[in-house]
Amino acid sequence: MKLLLAILAFMNWYYFPYESPSAPVEVEGVDVNLKRNELAFTFLAISDGEAALIQHANGENILVNTGGNGTFKELEQLLALFHVNDLSTIILTANAGQENLEQLIQKYNVSRIFTGKAGNQVLAEASIPTEVKVQSWKQGELLKLMPGLTAEVIFNGSEENEGTDISFQFFHHQIFYVSSASHASEQAFLAEPLKNVNIVKLPFFAAKGSFSDLLIKHLDPQLAVIFKSNSIKPDPDLVEMLHEAWIDVYFTKQHGTVTIKLTDSTYDVITILSEE
Repeated sequence: MKLLLAILAFMNWYYFPYESPSAPVEVEGVDVNLKRNELAFTFLAISDGEAALIQHANGENILVNTGGNGTFKELEQLLALFHVNDLSTIILTANAGQENLEQLIQKYNVSRIFTGKAGNQVLAEASIPTEVKVQSWKQGELLKLMPGLTAEVIFNGSEENEGTDISFQFFHHQIFYVSSASHASEQAFLAEPLKNVNIVKLPFFAAKGSFSDLLIKHLDPQLAVIFKSNSIKPDPDLVEMLHEAWIDVYFTKQHGTVTIKLTDSTYDVITILSEE
Protein backbone atom coordinates (compact mmCIF):
# COMPACT_ATOMS: atom_id res chain seq x y z
CA MET A 1 0.00 0.00 0.00
CA LYS A 2 1.19 3.51 -0.80
CA LEU A 3 1.53 5.72 2.27
CA LEU A 4 1.57 9.50 2.44
CA LEU A 5 2.97 11.04 5.61
CA ALA A 6 2.08 14.59 6.56
CA ILE A 7 2.97 16.69 9.62
CA LEU A 8 1.17 19.72 11.00
CA ALA A 9 3.62 22.24 12.46
CA PHE A 10 2.98 25.82 13.51
CA MET A 11 -0.54 25.61 11.99
CA ASN A 12 0.85 24.71 8.53
CA TRP A 13 0.46 21.30 6.91
CA TYR A 14 3.48 19.51 5.44
CA TYR A 15 4.02 16.15 3.84
CA PHE A 16 7.21 14.15 3.56
CA PRO A 17 7.53 12.19 0.30
CA TYR A 18 8.12 8.57 1.18
CA GLU A 19 11.34 8.47 -0.83
CA SER A 20 12.92 11.56 0.81
CA PRO A 21 11.66 12.08 4.38
CA SER A 22 14.08 14.96 4.96
CA ALA A 23 12.40 17.25 2.43
CA PRO A 24 9.01 18.43 3.75
CA VAL A 25 6.67 20.11 1.30
CA GLU A 26 4.02 22.51 2.59
CA VAL A 27 0.50 21.79 1.37
CA GLU A 28 -2.71 23.74 1.79
CA GLY A 29 -4.95 20.71 1.82
CA VAL A 30 -5.40 17.05 1.08
CA ASP A 31 -7.03 16.16 -2.22
CA VAL A 32 -8.02 12.52 -2.12
CA ASN A 33 -8.62 12.82 -5.89
CA LEU A 34 -11.69 10.63 -5.99
CA LYS A 35 -12.80 9.33 -9.36
CA ARG A 36 -16.06 7.62 -10.30
CA ASN A 37 -16.74 4.60 -8.09
CA GLU A 38 -14.24 5.75 -5.45
CA LEU A 39 -14.72 6.58 -1.77
CA ALA A 40 -12.56 7.93 1.06
CA PHE A 41 -13.22 6.88 4.65
CA THR A 42 -11.13 9.02 7.02
CA PHE A 43 -10.65 8.51 10.75
CA LEU A 44 -9.88 12.02 12.01
CA ALA A 45 -7.09 12.46 14.56
CA ILE A 46 -8.68 14.67 17.18
CA SER A 47 -7.37 14.94 20.73
CA ASP A 48 -10.40 13.27 22.33
CA GLY A 49 -13.26 11.18 20.96
CA GLU A 50 -14.35 9.91 17.58
CA ALA A 51 -15.12 11.53 14.25
CA ALA A 52 -14.88 9.86 10.84
CA LEU A 53 -15.37 11.52 7.47
CA ILE A 54 -16.83 9.75 4.44
CA GLN A 55 -16.28 11.42 1.06
CA HIS A 56 -17.69 10.27 -2.28
CA ALA A 57 -16.56 11.15 -5.77
CA ASN A 58 -19.87 12.97 -6.27
CA GLY A 59 -18.76 15.58 -3.70
CA GLU A 60 -21.01 14.47 -0.84
CA ASN A 61 -19.59 14.37 2.71
CA ILE A 62 -20.85 12.42 5.73
CA LEU A 63 -19.53 12.62 9.30
CA VAL A 64 -19.75 9.68 11.71
CA ASN A 65 -19.82 11.03 15.29
CA THR A 66 -18.77 14.52 16.30
CA GLY A 67 -15.78 14.36 18.64
CA GLY A 68 -15.19 14.95 22.32
CA ASN A 69 -15.23 18.06 24.45
CA GLY A 70 -13.03 20.92 23.24
CA THR A 71 -12.31 19.45 19.80
CA PHE A 72 -14.46 21.64 17.53
CA LYS A 73 -11.52 23.79 16.36
CA GLU A 74 -9.58 20.63 15.57
CA LEU A 75 -12.50 19.32 13.53
CA GLU A 76 -12.74 22.62 11.67
CA GLN A 77 -9.06 22.46 10.75
CA LEU A 78 -9.24 18.85 9.62
CA LEU A 79 -12.42 19.34 7.59
CA ALA A 80 -10.85 22.38 5.94
CA LEU A 81 -7.77 20.32 5.15
CA PHE A 82 -10.00 17.87 3.26
CA HIS A 83 -11.83 20.76 1.53
CA VAL A 84 -15.12 20.06 3.31
CA ASN A 85 -17.55 23.00 3.34
CA ASP A 86 -20.80 21.07 3.75
CA LEU A 87 -21.91 17.87 5.45
CA SER A 88 -25.04 16.26 4.07
CA THR A 89 -25.36 13.84 6.98
CA ILE A 90 -24.17 13.20 10.51
CA ILE A 91 -24.37 9.64 11.86
CA LEU A 92 -24.46 9.14 15.63
CA THR A 93 -23.38 5.77 17.02
CA ALA A 94 -22.96 6.58 20.73
CA ASN A 95 -24.53 8.66 23.48
CA ALA A 96 -21.21 10.10 24.66
CA GLY A 97 -18.58 12.22 22.95
CA GLN A 98 -21.00 14.21 20.75
CA GLU A 99 -20.25 17.67 22.15
CA ASN A 100 -19.79 19.32 18.74
CA LEU A 101 -23.11 18.29 17.20
CA GLU A 102 -24.91 21.65 17.33
CA GLN A 103 -21.91 23.65 16.09
CA LEU A 104 -21.37 21.25 13.19
CA ILE A 105 -25.03 21.49 12.15
CA GLN A 106 -24.83 25.28 12.07
CA LYS A 107 -21.50 25.60 10.27
CA TYR A 108 -21.76 22.78 7.71
CA ASN A 109 -25.42 22.97 6.59
CA VAL A 110 -26.27 19.47 7.82
CA SER A 111 -29.59 18.33 6.36
CA ARG A 112 -30.09 14.96 8.07
CA ILE A 113 -29.05 12.93 11.08
CA PHE A 114 -29.07 9.15 11.29
CA THR A 115 -29.09 7.67 14.77
CA GLY A 116 -29.72 4.50 16.69
CA LYS A 117 -30.97 4.10 20.25
CA ALA A 118 -27.81 5.52 21.81
CA GLY A 119 -27.87 8.69 19.72
CA ASN A 120 -31.48 9.41 20.63
CA GLN A 121 -30.29 10.46 24.09
CA VAL A 122 -27.92 12.99 22.51
CA LEU A 123 -30.68 14.43 20.33
CA ALA A 124 -33.04 14.73 23.30
CA GLU A 125 -30.56 17.06 24.98
CA ALA A 126 -29.57 19.03 21.86
CA SER A 127 -31.22 21.87 20.01
CA ILE A 128 -31.80 20.54 16.49
CA PRO A 129 -33.19 22.91 13.83
CA THR A 130 -36.58 21.84 12.48
CA GLU A 131 -35.24 21.71 8.91
CA VAL A 132 -32.78 18.94 9.86
CA LYS A 133 -34.35 15.55 9.19
CA VAL A 134 -33.74 13.00 11.94
CA GLN A 135 -34.03 9.34 11.00
CA SER A 136 -33.78 6.48 13.50
CA TRP A 137 -32.08 3.25 12.51
CA LYS A 138 -33.30 -0.17 13.58
CA GLN A 139 -31.22 -3.29 14.00
CA GLY A 140 -30.95 -5.14 10.71
CA GLU A 141 -31.96 -2.09 8.67
CA LEU A 142 -29.98 -1.48 5.49
CA LEU A 143 -29.68 2.02 4.04
CA LYS A 144 -28.08 3.35 0.88
CA LEU A 145 -26.01 6.39 1.90
CA MET A 146 -24.12 7.18 -1.29
CA PRO A 147 -23.71 5.61 -4.73
CA GLY A 148 -22.18 2.20 -4.06
CA LEU A 149 -22.19 2.69 -0.26
CA THR A 150 -24.67 0.93 1.99
CA ALA A 151 -24.81 0.80 5.79
CA GLU A 152 -26.42 -1.92 7.91
CA VAL A 153 -27.05 -1.78 11.64
CA ILE A 154 -25.67 -5.02 13.04
CA PHE A 155 -26.51 -4.20 16.66
CA ASN A 156 -28.50 -1.35 18.17
CA GLY A 157 -28.12 -1.13 21.92
CA SER A 158 -28.88 1.37 24.67
CA GLU A 159 -27.54 -0.41 27.73
CA GLU A 160 -24.20 0.23 29.40
CA ASN A 161 -21.25 -0.13 26.98
CA GLU A 162 -23.60 -0.30 23.99
CA GLY A 163 -24.21 1.84 20.94
CA THR A 164 -25.07 1.46 17.27
CA ASP A 165 -22.74 -0.84 15.34
CA ILE A 166 -22.69 -0.29 11.59
CA SER A 167 -21.32 -2.32 8.71
CA PHE A 168 -20.42 0.00 5.82
CA GLN A 169 -20.22 -1.81 2.50
CA PHE A 170 -18.61 -0.26 -0.60
CA PHE A 171 -18.52 -2.77 -3.45
CA HIS A 172 -16.72 -5.75 -1.85
CA HIS A 173 -15.06 -3.67 0.90
CA GLN A 174 -16.53 -3.79 4.40
CA ILE A 175 -15.76 -1.32 7.20
CA PHE A 176 -17.23 -2.40 10.54
CA TYR A 177 -17.68 0.62 12.82
CA VAL A 178 -18.05 -0.94 16.28
CA SER A 179 -19.41 1.11 19.18
CA SER A 180 -20.63 -1.63 21.54
CA ALA A 181 -18.66 -3.77 23.98
CA SER A 182 -21.28 -5.83 25.81
CA HIS A 183 -22.03 -9.54 25.95
CA ALA A 184 -25.23 -8.99 23.95
CA SER A 185 -23.42 -7.12 21.19
CA GLU A 186 -20.69 -9.75 20.97
CA GLN A 187 -23.29 -12.48 20.57
CA ALA A 188 -24.98 -10.45 17.83
CA PHE A 189 -21.67 -10.00 15.99
CA LEU A 190 -20.80 -13.69 16.25
CA ALA A 191 -24.22 -14.61 14.85
CA GLU A 192 -23.64 -12.53 11.71
CA PRO A 193 -21.60 -13.69 8.69
CA LEU A 194 -19.06 -10.88 8.99
CA LYS A 195 -16.30 -12.76 7.24
CA ASN A 196 -15.48 -10.09 4.66
CA VAL A 197 -14.55 -7.27 7.02
CA ASN A 198 -11.50 -5.40 5.73
CA ILE A 199 -11.36 -2.68 8.39
CA VAL A 200 -12.71 -2.54 11.93
CA LYS A 201 -12.99 0.51 14.18
CA LEU A 202 -12.61 -0.79 17.73
CA PRO A 203 -15.08 0.29 20.45
CA PHE A 204 -14.31 2.28 23.59
CA PHE A 205 -10.81 3.21 22.41
CA ALA A 206 -9.72 -0.45 22.72
CA ALA A 207 -10.17 -0.43 26.49
CA LYS A 208 -9.63 -3.61 28.47
CA GLY A 209 -12.48 -6.06 27.84
CA SER A 210 -13.86 -4.12 24.86
CA PHE A 211 -13.00 -6.70 22.19
CA SER A 212 -12.38 -10.42 22.51
CA ASP A 213 -10.16 -12.90 20.71
CA LEU A 214 -13.35 -14.60 19.50
CA LEU A 215 -14.37 -11.44 17.67
CA ILE A 216 -10.90 -10.99 16.22
CA LYS A 217 -11.03 -14.52 14.80
CA HIS A 218 -14.62 -14.13 13.62
CA LEU A 219 -14.08 -10.83 11.80
CA ASP A 220 -10.50 -11.53 10.73
CA PRO A 221 -9.95 -7.94 9.50
CA GLN A 222 -6.88 -6.71 7.68
CA LEU A 223 -6.75 -3.39 9.52
CA ALA A 224 -7.94 -2.01 12.87
CA VAL A 225 -8.33 1.64 13.88
CA ILE A 226 -8.22 2.95 17.46
CA PHE A 227 -9.27 6.51 18.27
CA LYS A 228 -7.68 8.58 21.06
CA SER A 229 -9.33 9.29 24.40
CA ASN A 230 -8.12 11.56 27.19
CA SER A 231 -9.43 9.17 29.83
CA ILE A 232 -9.14 5.67 28.34
CA LYS A 233 -5.94 3.89 27.35
CA PRO A 234 -5.80 0.99 24.86
CA ASP A 235 -5.37 -2.41 26.46
CA PRO A 236 -1.85 -3.72 25.67
CA ASP A 237 -3.12 -7.31 25.69
CA LEU A 238 -5.77 -6.49 23.09
CA VAL A 239 -3.24 -4.72 20.91
CA GLU A 240 -0.94 -7.72 21.19
CA MET A 241 -3.77 -10.05 20.15
CA LEU A 242 -4.40 -7.91 17.08
CA HIS A 243 -0.73 -8.01 16.13
CA GLU A 244 -0.57 -11.75 16.66
CA ALA A 245 -3.49 -12.10 14.24
CA TRP A 246 -1.44 -10.18 11.62
CA ILE A 247 -3.80 -7.21 11.72
CA ASP A 248 -2.36 -3.78 10.93
CA VAL A 249 -3.23 -1.49 13.85
CA TYR A 250 -3.55 2.27 13.38
CA PHE A 251 -3.77 4.58 16.40
CA THR A 252 -4.93 8.12 15.63
CA LYS A 253 -2.72 9.28 18.54
CA GLN A 254 0.36 7.68 16.99
CA HIS A 255 -0.31 7.55 13.26
CA GLY A 256 -2.56 10.62 13.00
CA THR A 257 -5.50 10.92 10.66
CA VAL A 258 -6.03 7.69 8.73
CA THR A 259 -7.65 7.82 5.29
CA ILE A 260 -8.76 4.65 3.54
CA LYS A 261 -9.16 5.38 -0.17
CA LEU A 262 -11.36 2.70 -1.73
CA THR A 263 -11.93 1.84 -5.37
CA ASP A 264 -14.28 -0.89 -6.58
CA SER A 265 -11.48 -3.44 -6.19
CA THR A 266 -8.64 -2.10 -4.01
CA TYR A 267 -7.87 0.28 -1.15
CA ASP A 268 -4.87 2.38 -0.10
CA VAL A 269 -3.99 3.83 3.30
CA ILE A 270 -2.92 7.48 3.75
CA THR A 271 -1.77 8.73 7.16
CA ILE A 272 -1.47 12.36 8.24
CA LEU A 273 0.31 13.27 11.45
CA SER A 274 -0.17 16.41 13.50
CA GLU A 275 2.79 17.60 15.52
CA GLU A 276 1.77 18.55 19.05
